Parts: sequence; structure tokens; C-alpha cells
Amino acid sequence: MPDRDKNTLHININTGGVFEESPIRSYILRYFKGISQPRVLLLIAFIFLFVFFYGKNEESIGKNDIGKIETIQESDILTKIIPTEGDGECTAILLNWNRLDNIKIIVKNLCQYSMFKEIFIWNNNVDLHLSDTMFVDTHCNKIRYYNSPGNMYFIARYLACSMAATKYCYFQDDDWMIKHLRSMYSNFLRFPNLIHTDTNADVYSSTNWKWCFFDDDIDLHSCYSWVGTGAFTSRENVLKFLKMTSKTEMSSLEFIYGDMYFTTYLNQVPYQLENSLIELPQENGFSLTGKDRMLNKLYMHKALIRLYNYLSLLKSKNNNNPSTQMIEDTKEFSPTLYERDVRSPCHNDKCLFLTNKHSFPNVKLFKYKPYINISESERLHSSFFNTQHFISYPYSHAVDNDNSTAWISQDVIRKDDYIGLDLLLPMPVPLTFNLIIDHKSDYFNHLSIQISHDGSAWIQLSPSPKLDISSLSSTKNNLLSCKFRIRETGFRFLKLVSTRDWNFTFSIYDFAFDGVDNEVIDDTVNNILGNNDNDSGD
Repeated sequence: MPDRDKNTLHININTGGVFEESPIRSYILRYFKGISQPRVLLLIAFIFLFVFFYGKNEESIGKNDIGKIETIQESDILTKIIPTEGDGECTAILLNWNRLDNIKIIVKNLCQYSMFKEIFIWNNNVDLHLSDTMFVDTHCNKIRYYNSPGNMYFIARYLACSMAATKYCYFQDDDWMIKHLRSMYSNFLRFPNLIHTDTNADVYSSTNWKWCFFDDDIDLHSCYSWVGTGAFTSRENVLKFLKMTSKTEMSSLEFIYGDMYFTTYLNQVPYQLENSLIELPQENGFSLTGKDRMLNKLYMHKALIRLYNYLSLLKSKNNNNPSTQMIEDTKEFSPTLYERDVRSPCHNDKCLFLTNKHSFPNVKLFKYKPYINISESERLHSSFFNTQHFISYPYSHAVDNDNSTAWISQDVIRKDDYIGLDLLLPMPVPLTFNLIIDHKSDYFNHLSIQISHDGSAWIQLSPSPKLDISSLSSTKNNLLSCKFRIRETGFRFLKLVSTRDWNFTFSIYDFAFDGVDNEVIDDTVNNILGNNDNDSGD
């Protein structure tokens, strides 16, 4: 695809595709025969005017600096909408050991994303010398590689990031395919001081509960999170981490296991998103089970003890000689864990699911004690709270485009609880939303529908959009579908806020949106065809 001006909203409309996929096609095929010639001409004129003015309307929004739209063989103009904020400001870091075929697959996937200026491959395998010819079939011109003189293990990714020319870095291991990069990056750009990670429901239940370590007495507020299944970070944070390895006198063996220290050492809870992951062949890798898993826990524990001792020393010095810089170094960044509401990327990487409902108890219920190892800490957390409900009904099931799965909240809906979507960028056109739930229909009578440009300042829509509620009789749970149209443009965030308490939980089976106004199209066609029926009866 040729390079395009990233400050322009590009549109490419194929009128044939609009007709092929449009809801009006079935009406036309059904009624074409038997309609008098004047009515045929009227119908053809309508199709022409619909396509012509539809396209003209989209050309008018090309002046807005909000992204790229390419509509090819689609009636929904949002199909190819792509955020461009942060383009070229990130370097993707990959580590190679013994799975070069996986690396090539991942490179092909990453190369399509405009946020990556470069894909840096650090080769830890001294028996394999990377060369340009190895990557010809990836057709990617962003590749740079480094053949390390020795195996630097996991710390290599942080050294590679420190060498990057961009202010952000992206990490992932060579045994995963990550498909929700735009949505994760969009949220990262809102809060670039926080590491953003991506993982599945099982691991998420650990990284947001069992592997969180707090002690307000020394300003410890840290959770461990994997970076191998996708992570965005600032280069500044990586440099801070590398300095911390020196300040805490980390041993050389600990140093190479940098993954077990990075998210913990920064003493900030990573902003974690939950969704399903795609595995690539995983032979010849570092295992997360058995001996390797125990080794991970060992170094996770070592990292916490070093951080605990470092913060205790800072606290002691600050008590004797108060320092603004020390306070700045240990404060918890906003949004804190319980101020966050972004949960999961949508299945098509076009949005993020929002809710204020948390799935685990307050992590401060357990005060960190350095003499308790990770396995014992996990046991204590598990005996206090069982995470199986969340693993079975995670956030991602609300936006996975599958009506057979659901996110079911842990507790009942309270007043001001909400669900919502981050659409990744301000929307240039009116949108239709579809919410599928297993709730009482009265729930919809007590909603405040709100929109926002920045996710902070919210506007309640008044009058509220018309809600089209119907029963999905084909489903075993008697689900309800609620469709509504928001004609306002320029907003990025939407939330549906409950205005009263309920005695049931959120049960969200799907939450999606598109740019097609089927109601207007169908009403127009029905009017034309209805007039034809009346004429035929004269």
C-alpha cells in the first residue's frame, strides 16, 4: 500500500461493493421482476443517489485530522478506520532463540502496523547468524537485527529498547500472535507513564490479585505482569529500570532474568488488558510450568525483596531528611488500579470494553511481607477468594462477537455502575450500537447514556437515543438485544450508566457498533416499494 499523508482522512469507495453488501440488495432482487418501467427507473435512481451522496458525505469528513478510512467492498464505512496518533513512535522488540519461523510470522503481523517505525530482532543464538536474506519473504522494510555475541536471555529486550530511536517500545515473545495492538496502543498513548500488558483471563486473575504487592508504609504498590504476551512501555521507563538494577546491586544472574524484575521494579501497577491469546508453536522455549515456573517465582520473590529493601531505605532517609524528589519517585501514578475502567480489546481491534466493575477483592487486604514466598502468597489469596468465576466469564466475553459467551460481573449492579466502549478515536459519522444482555428489560428504563471526547468530561445525551429492544428467541437464555443510534459525532467514549440499584449482575453477551444506518435505508426502500404495491392495486 503506498504511503499516505497521515494527517488526512482517506476514503476509497467502491460502489459495487456497497450494492453487494447493502441491506437493500435483497429488496431489489425480490421486487425487480414485475415492477413497471417507471418504478424500475425510480429504484435505480435511488440506488445512484444513495451511493453518490453517501460517498460525498464521507468525502466531507476528510478534512478532520482523526485517522484513515478506506472503504473497499464494504457498506460500513468504519471497517477500515485506523487511528494514526502515535504513528512511527514505537519500536517492536523481538528476541530470537530457536524459533525463527515464528519470528517471521510475527514480523509479518507487526509490519502492517503504522505505530512501529522499526522491528528490532535481538538474536540470542550464537549458532545462528541473522542476515537480510532470512527475512526476504516477510516483505518488511522495517527490520533491524543484532547478532549478540552471547545469550543475554530476557534482559536483551530491555537493552534493545535502550538502543531504540523511538520513545516507546513494544515487547512480545516468539510463541504468541497478538491481534489487538491498535486498541492496546491507543490506551497506552493516554497513559504512557504506565506499562500496558495483554494476557488471558487465567493469568489476569493472578496479575491483578495474587501477584499484587502493597505496603502503604513504604509506598509499595506493585503488581507483576508478563510482558511476553504483548507489552507497550516508554523507553524512559526501561532506562529507569536499568538504573534500578544498579541501585539495588542486582547480581549478574538476576540481571539476565530481567522479565521477572521489570514490572515489579517500577513500583507501578501495569495497566493490564484481558483477552484470548493465539499460541504459535512453543517447542524449544522457556516453559511456564514445572521447573521453569518455580524459577520464575524464585526471581519474582527476589525482585520484591530488593524493591522492598530499596523503598524501606528511601522511606528512612526521607523521614530524616524530607525530599520532594523521593516523594516523586515513590508516588503511585494515576489512574491507580481502582481508578481504571478499560478492561478488554474488542474482537476486531476497533474498540475497548469499559466498566467500573472490578473482579477481585481489594489488593490491600494483604500487606506484603518479604518472608512470605510467592507460592505461599498465591495459596493465601486463593483461600480467601476463588477466581474461577472470572476465568469462566471474563471481561473479553462481552466484546468477542460470540453470543454464546458472556462477561458476568462478580456482584450485582449498583447505582452509577456502567459499561461502555472506547472507540479509539473521535468518530466522524453517526454510529449504531448493539448491546446483547441477559437482564430484565426494565434495566433499559433506568439508563443514562453518556459520551465523551477524552474519557474524563462526560455529556449525558438528552433526549436519550431511541432504544430498539427485542428478544433473541433463538438463544437458550432468552437474551435481549438493544439497538440505538447516536447521531452526534466527534466523540470517542460511550458509557451506559445505571441510575438505580439492581438485584442482578451484569450479564453482557455482546457489545458492538457500526456506521450503517439500516433503519434509514430500510424505511426509504420500503416507502418506494410500498408505493409500487399501492399503484399495482389501482
